[in-house]
Amino acid sequence: MTELNELDKQVLTEIQANFPVVPKPYTTLAGRVESTEAEVHASVLGMKRDGVIRRIGAIFDSHRLGYRSTLCAIAVPPERVDEAAALIGCYPNVTHNYLREDRYNIWFTLIAESEARIEEILAEIADTTGIDDILNLPAIRLFKIRVDFDLTGSREGRGDAPPIIKPAETEAVTLSADERALARLLQDDLPETLTPFADLAARLTDQDHDVDEEWVIERTAAWVEAGVIRRFGAAIKHHKTGFAANAMGVWTVPEERIEEVGPIMASFKEVSHCYQRPSAPTWPANMYTMMHGRTREECEDIARRIREATGLPEPRLLYSVKEFKKTSMRYFSG
Repeated sequence: MTELNELDKQVLTEIQANFPVVPKPYTTLAGRVESTEAEVHASVLGMKRDGVIRRIGAIFDSHRLGYRSTLCAIAVPPERVDEAAALIGCYPNVTHNYLREDRYNIWFTLIAESEARIEEILAEIADTTGIDDILNLPAIRLFKIRVDFDLTGSREGRGDAPPIIKPAETEAVTLSADERALARLLQDDLPETLTPFADLAARLTDQDHDVDEEWVIERTAAWVEAGVIRRFGAAIKHHKTGFAANAMGVWTVPEERIEEVGPIMASFKEVSHCYQRPSAPTWPANMYTMMHGRTREECEDIARRIREATGLPEPRLLYSVKEFKKTSMRYFSG
């Protein structure tokens, strides 16, 4: 855990989901936290140096860019975990790869240009490892994605749930060559200057794109507004901020209650992800909530409060015990 001062906590709470897309973002942030541009900028650079902030940039909605994504799990004998995780992590299509406490012990997210490519990668993994006990669990309904830790304690325990999204029905956008080039840059860490969007425009100009800072800001803000960018902000190492425990709660919910229960689960501030996913003969669960706390006891308390609010049976809590890989997808990299 890294010691954060009060300004660090305020800044980090602000920028996880809402980094200002304006010419001078640190001036805007300074106004929000009642500080100065220089102090806020120094706070961000310090948290990057200490490894609290992984990067600042865009998290795109893969379906809006014409890609497909899924959550997968594989049942690996304990003595082969590191070998299998290394193989899975070699794929650039794998963005997150974790060891969790379950028979299905390696869980990973997979993003590709098509469902066929996802199936191909999973077949390759099965063939190479000799393990075909693999779950492929694409989202059916998305109730929440908000990886946004409250470090100030100012938020209420429950909030309004966002609208329900069915990823398979999401319409992809068509991007110009200039827009694809911008998307590639926004996947990286934002330049660390006081005018990062002007710097992005300069980089694009160096690549022979006829754009300026105003265009970069307009396009980025429009993508955020339209949901093409799910979140524009800081990706953090939550363990360094004190949130040392995270549990994937897997629930079995009757189909007729899915759209009733999902928004209730999503309303809890400690829940960062809430999805409906398909069940399988070896895996009856169909609802998933990622819950974050400082201890396992806090995660258990969150699950208890969700049970009380929904009337559901107790879930299985799959704790993350090792992070093999955590990165962002490289769209349009070919």
